[in-house]
Amino acid sequence: MSTLWVIGDSTVSSFEDKYYYPRYGYGTMLDKYLDDSIKVVNIALSGRSTKSYTTEPQYNELLSGMKQGDFLIIGFGHNDEKTEESRFTDANGDYKTEGSFAHSLYANYIANADKAGCKTILCTPIVRRTPTGEWSDTLLHITKDVGTFKGGDYPEAIRKLGSELNIPVVDMTEKTHKLYDELGVSNTLYLHAWPSDNELSVDNTHTNIWGARVNAYMVMSAVKELGIEGLSEHIINLSDNPVEYKEKYLVSNPDYKPVVFSDKLEQSKLFEDYGGYKGTVFGDVLENVSSDNFTLEADKDGNMHIAVRNNMGKISAVTDGIAMYYKKVDITQNFRLSAKVMVNKIFANDQVSFGLMVRDDCYIDECMPDILGDYVAAAPLCITRRENTVGTFARKSGKLVEGPVTGFAIEEGKDYSLVLSSSQDGYMAQFGDGPEVTGGYDFKLTAIDPAHVYVGMFAARNVDVTFYDIKWEDC
Repeated sequence: MSTLWVIGDSTVSSFEDKYYYPRYGYGTMLDKYLDDSIKVVNIALSGRSTKSYTTEPQYNELLSGMKQGDFLIIGFGHNDEKTEESRFTDANGDYKTEGSFAHSLYANYIANADKAGCKTILCTPIVRRTPTGEWSDTLLHITKDVGTFKGGDYPEAIRKLGSELNIPVVDMTEKTHKLYDELGVSNTLYLHAWPSDNELSVDNTHTNIWGARVNAYMVMSAVKELGIEGLSEHIINLSDNPVEYKEKYLVSNPDYKPVVFSDKLEQSKLFEDYGGYKGTVFGDVLENVSSDNFTLEADKDGNMHIAVRNNMGKISAVTDGIAMYYKKVDITQNFRLSAKVMVNKIFANDQVSFGLMVRDDCYIDECMPDILGDYVAAAPLCITRRENTVGTFARKSGKLVEGPVTGFAIEEGKDYSLVLSSSQDGYMAQFGDGPEVTGGYDFKLTAIDPAHVYVGMFAARNVDVTFYDIKWEDC
């Protein structure tokens, strides 16, 4: 029996989600279009690039498992464009150019498949969904220079590589772009994952079970047309295009439970209080909260220490997951909170953040992928942009809103000053020596808890920070 090996990133991989419409990559649905003579082994992994995938055990499984008569579908691109040393590959250059996307595809995968007698099929990345109907380059995986990381056209790099090496290419960028234009934003909304049952939570990168089936259909239809001997003749079930059968294939998670907020917050069983602040971890943190992944404590000098490990938590366009020391404050009480923060360790990722936050809800040590409450933060975000790092940000009516840039890069071993305050008009946030930002933060945080706000220090994703010189003033 021949094996169809499938590798790639989260747009291809499987997931174990608690989402309302869970994430499914198209690799999970390819077997629906093959007869029993082909075995599908989907070892795609979320968050990986052609470069970082080589450090995973699945890469060794691929190298040792490929054999004569097998096939390999490669669906990378989304994360090769990430401006992080561990994942980035350059869209420019051909397969002979060290450090290029094409070279990584060739040297790490295609050459090894050729040696094993396994035929490669390249797929360009699916588009990121446009919520407006307008298409920016980023949605189509065409990037700009960011610091030392060169921008480029990732789908085109795959097309050129296929042409140069005579390898079949399925242009999923073009196919999904065309399909999304035909369907319109009101319909593509339902091809994508929803962390909660609120459509505002739609994940514009990852497909749900229906979207994955639609993409798998397009991949296998293209492979059928390409006439790849040993594979194309085993492709079946193409008479009905799943895009026409939303009611049949779009299924919500029967185990999904919406978040129920209560302002009667219990004491954390994992994290001790720090002065007047209580410790908690909540939101989209991937798995049940544990001290293996989060630290909230007083350090040996009596300062507040918060650390997040193992890719837990995030500040993203849709959902958040944070570790936080908070105070529950009456909505009528104005305040000024200031602190300094030392960055002990930080991983360059655009979902990493740390600083001060005021928000309209709080939960105790709970993993929940739902869209949560609104907030204002004096904290950096999108740190891979270096001097264009965002210095303050907010979430308003579920939408992430970026403030002005810092003008400098966030670095380990440096400390930064933070200020967050409230007034009758809303909130003010300041990071470092940047401006006191009030524009865009002139809203009340009362949508979920109309009587209180939750204020304090937080960290998200892979970062280790120490807060000191913390000062609270009632105003």
